[in-house]
Amino acid sequence: MKNSLYISVVALVVAVLTALCCFFGCCSHKTTAPAALNVADLRVALENNPEMIVNALQKYEEVQRQAQLQEASRLFKSNIEELNNNANAPFVGPKDAKIVLVEFFDFSCGYCKRLAPAVEAIVKKNPDVKVVFKPITFVAQISKYAAQAALAANEQGKFMELYEVMLGSQSRLTEETINSMAEKAGLDMKKFKEDVASEKVQTTIKEVSDLANKLQVRGVPTLVLNGTQIQVIDEAGIQAEIDRLK
Repeated sequence: MKNSLYISVVALVVAVLTALCCFFGCCSHKTTAPAALNVADLRVALENNPEMIVNALQKYEEVQRQAQLQEASRLFKSNIEELNNNANAPFVGPKDAKIVLVEFFDFSCGYCKRLAPAVEAIVKKNPDVKVVFKPITFVAQISKYAAQAALAANEQGKFMELYEVMLGSQSRLTEETINSMAEKAGLDMKKFKEDVASEKVQTTIKEVSDLANKLQVRGVPTLVLNGTQIQVIDEAGIQAEIDRLK
């Protein structure tokens, strides 16, 4: 494994240096070809200056990260209507708000649980911002039932009540505990159970899953503000991004 990694790093550095040589060779007025790189000398140089490897990898990772962010931005912008205005998606705030925050999350995700108080605070402090919720269901088996329950609660106007209690729970979620939470939240349990199994809720789950796949959402939580993914998961950071758009 180490040898394989070393070969990959050497190949990367060689590729970078070769590209630089070609660039300066092309830009030069000289007609002579650039000197060939000596891999043995390069290996010695890397062994004597290991920081070259770290710097090359860091640069490569940054280039890859920027490319991924640019592609994500393109995908989010091209699917902005479905992202922000799907008729079945739970949301709070004005329907036609000029600032829209979308959260992809999973009720079984530990990081989503940590983020939830910040999202709840953002909702309370920004009544002029539309916050749209996209529950996805890949972290644990119970995730799907939790998402169905939250969408069923939304049918009775109590999405946030169940969102807060489920993501605020430190205990492992089960169908029994989720149903108990729904009852304590004041839901009509007969209608709740009908809605959990309803075609509308099943369709919404699939719509969210299909959209996440289309947008290449690979992890949760993922926050999208006016069609751009934001790289912050704390209240102050999210608020600063919102304030920048106001």
